[in-house]
Amino acid sequence: MFKDEIRLAPYIDKRQAAIELAWCFPGTYSIGMTGLGYQLVWWLMEQDPQVLVKRCFTDMDEGDLSRCRYFGFTLSWELDFINMVHILDKYRIERDSSTRSDNDPIVFGGGPVLTANPEPFAHLFDVILLGDAEKTVPAFIDCLKNLNGNATRREKLEALAVIPGIYIPSAFEFSYQSESGPISDIRPNAQGLNNQPQKLIFKPPVDYIAQTQILSPKTTWGDSFLMEIIRSCPQECGFCLASYLTKPVRFTSVDTIGDTVDRILPYTKKVGLLGPSISEHPKFLEILETLYARVDQGLQVTIASVRADTITEPIARKLSQMGQRSITIAIESGSQRLRDLIRKNLTTKEIEDCLSAAEEGGLQAIKFYGMVGLPYEEQADLDETVALMTRLKKTHKKLKLTLGVSSFVPKAQTPFQWLGRDEKAGDKIEFMRKAMAKIGIEVRPESNKWSDIQALLSRGDRRLTPILNTIDTSNQSLGSWRKALRERSSSCPDLQYYAYREIPRDEILPWSHLSTESNTAMLLQKLAK
Repeated sequence: MFKDEIRLAPYIDKRQAAIELAWCFPGTYSIGMTGLGYQLVWWLMEQDPQVLVKRCFTDMDEGDLSRCRYFGFTLSWELDFINMVHILDKYRIERDSSTRSDNDPIVFGGGPVLTANPEPFAHLFDVILLGDAEKTVPAFIDCLKNLNGNATRREKLEALAVIPGIYIPSAFEFSYQSESGPISDIRPNAQGLNNQPQKLIFKPPVDYIAQTQILSPKTTWGDSFLMEIIRSCPQECGFCLASYLTKPVRFTSVDTIGDTVDRILPYTKKVGLLGPSISEHPKFLEILETLYARVDQGLQVTIASVRADTITEPIARKLSQMGQRSITIAIESGSQRLRDLIRKNLTTKEIEDCLSAAEEGGLQAIKFYGMVGLPYEEQADLDETVALMTRLKKTHKKLKLTLGVSSFVPKAQTPFQWLGRDEKAGDKIEFMRKAMAKIGIEVRPESNKWSDIQALLSRGDRRLTPILNTIDTSNQSLGSWRKALRERSSSCPDLQYYAYREIPRDEILPWSHLSTESNTAMLLQKLAK
């Protein structure tokens, strides 16, 4: 795999490198090297001449990692921890940070899952980086470079603890109102580490762009060059982690996008535009026109999901002319009432106009994302979704329509973090599947039971550690989760506690010490609206 790569990033002289570091993705090479976040952090570390970075995946690595004194992981999905444990076991690193000695590597991590709520995984990590990598990673690396070569584990953690954006889980201890009850207190422990964690936000210069640094034909998207044109989302739907965790919204300039494409065209003709809602870039049409001017050089463009209310016929036509055959839009529900309650900020007419523009612009298919089990949902809302899809199917016969259906999972550090899952969500997914089958629309449902596990981890705390330790990392089945939950100790709450209950607004949350009072007040205000 590595021999087939094209390195776009400049080569750095590593002859003076004093730090060897393993940068691990909890999955295969083909998936990991597709991830822009993984490549971004790799380059933030790789560009330092004193740091030798070796990439590591579940199926391969860049040579001998035995000399690496630091092992880093990115977690973008709650269940990524399973493959992380697999990698720790493979390289004989203790799973529990409290049992690691001075001879063991420091294990660090970052990514949206850990920034939102790292507590279920706290035992795995010595160090967690909170917030944008462009701010936290350079500070982390600078601290490592200033450490004495013979520094003990304790001395390393003491030095890292005072760095903004760095969280040392072992510096805090939790107490509970009862064995399986809510948290009563989160406080610094007797170890005395001076750690005051805070999420850091990156303010990019005008010419900045997060981009692919290594091209590989062996990735999920082949030799596509990916670039982020928008970070965060301005809409702030109540359930959306991308909106609240990565605020404020930041846009890449049109000139930077054009210059970047010109630079990489000799290496690949495939470009992917990434972001939570890329069509909300205020100059999205200008971006497309800039890229279209390079179509005669063979440029092909693919895009991430878009907002329905931003798609016009000129935009759809430009996308079609650059090889895009479909667009993906998240409507969540066909019910205007429910969309308003979840702060979707999208009208039925805007959805209908989007399909008309797509059809007139030459696109061939629309992929919808829908969600069931949303807070405040009633059966009438599901019926509205069926009615809308039926109407769209009849009025846009040239378009192939598909519907992906998932169930609501409450996410830490969003307004809906206090609201529980719907116990009837599985039945609702089946209702949607049958209703769509009757009108000839393909449904792609997500597993409701796996969403239970996702919610368990999303709102979990350190009492889940024994359960995570018993999960069979070679199995990764729902059965292993059910068994672990059945056999949990009395000190660990059940699935109902973590995933399904509505949390009192004044209850201490597992991530309360990682959020500010002003941020919590803002989330409560958004929830109340």
